[in-house]
Amino acid sequence: MPVLMRALRDADEKLSGVLDHAFAPALNPWRHLGALAFLCLVMVVASGIVAFAFYDTSVAGAYASGRRLQNDPLLIGRLLRGLHRYGADGFMLLSLLHLAREAARGHFSGVRWFSWLTGIPLLWMLWVAGITGLWLLWDERALWSITATAEWLQALPLSSDLLARNFLTPESLNDRFFSLILFIHIGVPLLLLAALWIHVQRVSLARLWPPRALTLCSLAIFALLALWVPAGSLGAADTTYVPATVSIDWFYLFVHPLVDALSATTVWLLAAAMTLLLALMPLLRPRPLALNASAPARVDLANCNGCARCAADCPFGAVIMIKRSDDRHHLQQAMVLNEMCAGCGICVGSCPSSTPFRRIEDMVSGIELPETPVAQLRQHLKIRLAELTASPKIMLFTCRQAADWDAGTFRDAGTAVMALECTGMLPPSFVEYALRLGADGVMLAGCRESDCEFRLGDRWVNERIAGLRAPQLRTGVPRESLMVAWTGSDPQRIRISLASLRARLESGPSILSSSSHSRHEGHHA
Repeated sequence: MPVLMRALRDADEKLSGVLDHAFAPALNPWRHLGALAFLCLVMVVASGIVAFAFYDTSVAGAYASGRRLQNDPLLIGRLLRGLHRYGADGFMLLSLLHLAREAARGHFSGVRWFSWLTGIPLLWMLWVAGITGLWLLWDERALWSITATAEWLQALPLSSDLLARNFLTPESLNDRFFSLILFIHIGVPLLLLAALWIHVQRVSLARLWPPRALTLCSLAIFALLALWVPAGSLGAADTTYVPATVSIDWFYLFVHPLVDALSATTVWLLAAAMTLLLALMPLLRPRPLALNASAPARVDLANCNGCARCAADCPFGAVIMIKRSDDRHHLQQAMVLNEMCAGCGICVGSCPSSTPFRRIEDMVSGIELPETPVAQLRQHLKIRLAELTASPKIMLFTCRQAADWDAGTFRDAGTAVMALECTGMLPPSFVEYALRLGADGVMLAGCRESDCEFRLGDRWVNERIAGLRAPQLRTGVPRESLMVAWTGSDPQRIRISLASLRARLESGPSILSSSSHSRHEGHHA
């Protein structure tokens, strides 16, 4: 299993890298599959509401109303039908790709099990909503699909005679039947929206919308496709005539050829087995990238002032603020929900008490990872920098999720390396502290941009360094001595970034010198 997961993750990394060259990393659509799927859902719902005003929900008028939209001389009807149809296809495709990518990255166990399990029913609801929408067109394809679906349902251990009477006779295909299909087609998307809300409940600051540029480009592509390749109907449905061939929408009608190739019972068994497999995947422990997965974060009340920064920065809502339980004058304190904590340490990087400039020898942060306390990080930083003998001296902080290569690959006489659970775990003050200890430059390397294993690490690092989010990197720290490189697991990109920083440092000395360390020790106490 670890070998397979490693291969899948490598393939995902390579594809992300290729698309990064075609798009800006922050606009890479491969990183916004879930948000793009949500955009398609909104587009389908909006176009469906407008189209419904022109739709005749009767057997006699359904086909004609669809044709009127298709042949609208102002092209508005064509645009509506195209956006509705292609948006539904896009929703299915993007949802499947989103599922595949999350599986490839091992995002189905640990703290992500809830999002994974609640996402499985979404696929079934999406398929039901899509196939019933095709039936409402009431053309040859709709009649063929309704008949084939009824025959497939007959393989279930239900009353086959009841299904045959309600679906397979011309008398059963009446206005009441159409009202039922319309109710399902409208009701299921509403359930889908509610299910999506549940799906993201354990994700803080969920990316529901793609970036604006990606949103506008996607809408433009769908609009052009709708106008250039109209989503038209086939001939009108005729219960007395069965066409020899029918063009199908493979996103939703794939099940019918599958039933013909195998059997109705076999397809039901395959569907049940696939659903069960997806549901059981959280029981697996694939995590080959979390080389030293940490225990849940721990709060130390003696050093927690209730600032709530850790709760605001946690990617999974694992830190909440509650009423103070000790006698200190602060009104609230942080509390970690262990079952939701990913052990990423991003909360440590947000805590104001995590600064290494504190004079306390056995310093304890208000919140930290038990296996890698801040005091230990400070001690290891001192040791690593003291071992450097060549100039310029560079301190490289890496993310364990991205750095699956041996960190010793980059350790030499002029480069010290420290691996963290996530780059977002590093308090900005550690950058200044490393420079005070004698480092000429500091480099932060982590997952690819906008693709943090813990979702928000790269975002918070960028904002902290830019002074947009507390704790901020002080403005007095020379930015020419700092490099942030979102390299992913590509060691060559690490080498290039290190060489670039080294060349920059060799061109001019750092503003901060190691001799000033003794003067500034305790500046942030």
